[in-house]
Amino acid sequence: MEQNQFDELEPVEVEKNSSASNVELKEYEKLLLAEANRKLREKAETLVGIGCFEQKEETVVDFNEYDHINYGNKYRGRYSLYQNKGSMDLVFICPLVENNKGDVDENKSMKPYAYDCIFVETMDDETYDAVCHAAKNNLSSSVKVLYRASFISFFVMLAITAFVFIFNLISASSNGFVNALASAFFYTATFFAMDLIMLPLLVLISIKYKKYKDQ
Repeated sequence: MEQNQFDELEPVEVEKNSSASNVELKEYEKLLLAEANRKLREKAETLVGIGCFEQKEETVVDFNEYDHINYGNKYRGRYSLYQNKGSMDLVFICPLVENNKGDVDENKSMKPYAYDCIFVETMDDETYDAVCHAAKNNLSSSVKVLYRASFISFFVMLAITAFVFIFNLISASSNGFVNALASAFFYTATFFAMDLIMLPLLVLISIKYKKYKDQ
């Protein structure tokens, strides 16, 4: 069985679940709605990313109980986000369709035999902020790894530069101190250039990491 989602299913679901589908919204209302949807989508993806969800297969989903949160592309290319009208729970839903392989024999009229649902943990904004802060402090992240790797790489390069400089200085010491110093700078110029390139990059990464920690 191939798991997929028919494009033609979406307009039906959106029509049934979007409370503003038949109402002409003013421009500022459209902006407010888009921003609210963005925040819900961001919250749902963040909580799924840190493991606050339950995923299970449902044979029946009553879309009349849900509002479709229409923002951006489908999550993971397959899941659409919905919010329960009563409990306000968020859930990513992907219809599971049999024999949908994209070939000439595909039957697009087939209905989903089940739904793959990712139920997001429900929490208020205060708890959500606390959970996100705790996750950033306790879970490994690409930003933290990049920050530490950058510092280690920079100081390793400084050590290599110092070693090469001293080695060339000693090697040319028989030619006099001034000549030896000039020779050492000449043969170590590439390493000094790499240090100068890495330094501003390290500053930028440090600023990004500080902003990341302050969020």
